[in-house]
Amino acid sequence: MSEVISVVARRRRWPVEQKLALVEELSRPGASVAAVADRHGMSRSLLFDWRRQVREGTMPGVVRADGAPTLVPVRVVEAAASRQAPCAPLPSRGPVVRPGKAAAMVEVVLTNGRVLRVSEMIRPEVLGRLAAALDA
Repeated sequence: MSEVISVVARRRRWPVEQKLALVEELSRPGASVAAVADRHGMSRSLLFDWRRQVREGTMPGVVRADGAPTLVPVRVVEAAASRQAPCAPLPSRGPVVRPGKAAAMVEVVLTNGRVLRVSEMIRPEVLGRLAAALDA
């Protein structure tokens, strides 16, 4: 008597959002490709490929906006009295002078935990380059 196996294994389809979430998980402190791949039951080489594609801007379904302003989630919080004073604003071309009003500071918390404090007058493309360099 023979046993017939009728189940056909199919490739998993990974939505772009899920790919990006897994690659982002790799950027967390202490994360490793092996641990993330094992946790999600996937090939380690697939994660290496996705990470390379994101870095090079070649991942299908992802459009890279070089130099273009990008919308990001923002959360406004009250400044705590115990926090240290914000750093001096970064110089930018053609600063806008507002008599009697100091430039507001923007605090950006990157995915790796680093914090950027910049002037509200910073150009978006400069902020984008700073964030990309420090978040790597």
